[in-house]
Amino acid sequence: MSSSFLGASAQSLFKVNHGPYLQEVTRDGATIVFTTSQKAFSWIELKEHGAVETEAVKHFSSKDGLKEAWNTFNAVRVEDLKPGTSYDYRVVSKEMRSFEPYKVVFGDSLATEWHTFSTVNPKKQGGTFFITSDMHFDAVKLEKLLHAAAYQTCDAFFYVGDMTSYIAEPEAPFTSFIDTSVKLFASSIPFEVVRGNHETRGNLARTYSSYFPKRDGKIYGSYLLGDVMIVMLDSGEDKAENHWVYAGLTDYDAYRTEQAEWLKKLVKTEAYKKAKYRIVLSHFPMVMGQEWKDEHAWYGWEDAIRKFLPVLNKAKVDLMVSGHTHRFFFHERNADGNAFPVLEQGADSAVRLELHDGKIWFKVVDVDGKVLLEMNIS
Repeated sequence: MSSSFLGASAQSLFKVNHGPYLQEVTRDGATIVFTTSQKAFSWIELKEHGAVETEAVKHFSSKDGLKEAWNTFNAVRVEDLKPGTSYDYRVVSKEMRSFEPYKVVFGDSLATEWHTFSTVNPKKQGGTFFITSDMHFDAVKLEKLLHAAAYQTCDAFFYVGDMTSYIAEPEAPFTSFIDTSVKLFASSIPFEVVRGNHETRGNLARTYSSYFPKRDGKIYGSYLLGDVMIVMLDSGEDKAENHWVYAGLTDYDAYRTEQAEWLKKLVKTEAYKKAKYRIVLSHFPMVMGQEWKDEHAWYGWEDAIRKFLPVLNKAKVDLMVSGHTHRFFFHERNADGNAFPVLEQGADSAVRLELHDGKIWFKVVDVDGKVLLEMNIS
C-alpha cells in the first residue's frame, strides 16, 4: 500500500500503516477500515469508477454530531451506492499534533492511491469463494494457500476462525492475516470473518469484532451475494462455562441460544428461501464423529450442535464449511445426524468453492498446491 504526502516533510513517519480493507460490502454500501501511524483526522473520498477526481465525494465517520478525530483506527461506512456498480476510493488523512479545547494543530497530510471495488450485484449468479481457517498467526501459510487456490479469480473470501491463537496485542489480527489480505486483495474485495474459539482468548479478545465492523454490531450474520446465501455462525468456546481456563468470564450458552433464535427467523425469510445456494460457515463443525466423543468432552461444541443442527437440518443447506479440528475431513450427508454435507477444511489447507449453473463444486488444496479432494456435491 502506498501513500502520497501532501506537503509532508521527507522525515515524516505519518502514514496509513494498516489497510485500507473492505468490510460488509452490500448492494448499496461498504465499510472501509484503516489505521494511521499517528492520531489524525481521516476520511474517504469516493467516486464512481472512471469519474474524474473532482467528482469524488468526502465520507466521514461521525457520531453524535462529531466527526471522528484524534484517533488511529478508522471504519468509514459509505452508503446510498448503486447495486452492481464499481467505485474508486482513497483514504485522506491529516495528522493531529495537538488537540486542545480551543486549538487544534494539524501536521502532515496524506492521500493513498485510488482503489476500486464493486457493490453486490443482486442479479449475479453463483460465484467463486476462498475459505480457510486455523492459521494461528501464520501469515506465511495463509499467503501460500491463497496462491494455491488461485485467489486472483475468487469473488469473495471467508476466514472461518482461529486465524489467531489469542488476542493480547492490538497488532495481532493485522500481522496474522489482515495485512496479508490487504497486500493481495482486501482493498478491492472484502473478506468476512467467523470468530473461532481461540479468538475469544486473551485480554484484548473483546476488541476483536471492532476490526470487522458491522452495522448491527453482531459477529454472526448472513450475507446475500446475488443468489448465494452465506450464513456465518459464531460457535463460541469449546468447553463448559465453568471450566477453570475461562475464569468465570464467558457467557456462551446464552450467546448460542441467541443465535439459534436468530437462525430460526433467518431461514424463514424470503431472501433465504429464494437463494439458489445456501452455504453455512461455522468454526465448529455441526458433526462430532465418534472418535471425538470417545476422546474428549467438548461441552461448547456439543451445545452448538444441539442448538444449531436441528434448525439447519430443516433449512435445505447445501454445504457447511468449518475448521477447529485441524484435520481435513469430509462428512457425507446423514453421516452423524447431519442432513447436509460438512467439510472440515483443516489447518494446512484451503477450499476453493465454485457455485455455477446450479452446481456446487469444491477443491481442497494444501500449501504446496496439492489437491486433497475435488468434488461435485450438487
